[in-house]
Amino acid sequence: MTIETQEHLLADGTTVAISRNGLHQYFINQESYRKMNSVTSMLGPLDLDAFGAGMGYAIKSARETGGDLNAARRLGNEAREEGTRLHDDIQAYIEQGVVNEDSVAFVAWLQALGGHGFKASERFLYHPGANGVGRLFGGTLDAISNNNEIWDWKSKAPGSRYRSKKDIAQVGAYGNALRAMGSAYEVSKGYIAYIYRDGSGVDIQEVDLEEGWELFKASFHVYQLVKGKGGGE
Repeated sequence: MTIETQEHLLADGTTVAISRNGLHQYFINQESYRKMNSVTSMLGPLDLDAFGAGMGYAIKSARETGGDLNAARRLGNEAREEGTRLHDDIQAYIEQGVVNEDSVAFVAWLQALGGHGFKASERFLYHPGANGVGRLFGGTLDAISNNNEIWDWKSKAPGSRYRSKKDIAQVGAYGNALRAMGSAYEVSKGYIAYIYRDGSGVDIQEVDLEEGWELFKASFHVYQLVKGKGGGE
């Protein structure tokens, strides 16, 4: 299994090694026995209509493809692959100045956000398990701007619904984790950029980081209880 490791600079001048495996589990300082689940894996309780939305998408996909019952799975995989490529394109631009003119989604992102200026992209982080949650968790921050704004990129099909509460909780968790772990990256604001895969535009939403953290804590505790791990501090 592939393992990626990053050195995350802390405010006191030291670093912490954060690793991520192919299952998007995280661990710190090579302590693989302390695997941490990802932020996104703990946000299921905020998908209040996940079944209904999934059923509707499956029916719509089958109807639009002449009754192909596998259409929803195939289209979903394609969308995830497109989203991964978009993240890779944005990371290459932020870190190396590379512009992929062949990607309409990336060009839309570049026109909307390329001038903001970013200091880091795709940074691993973790939460040490205090300040309202009982256990460690890890995650990957999409980007942080020169103005200390944290950003999350979401690729969307035109007309698709946002999962706003879940998305807000994700960004709130990242912001709180950076503070709790003592990261050298300061946090001023949080934003989500919804990038339409057909290149038709980008919707930007500011995130109330405190609201996001409260949403994440609530989801975290439900997740712990459902998994039989308890929901205590």
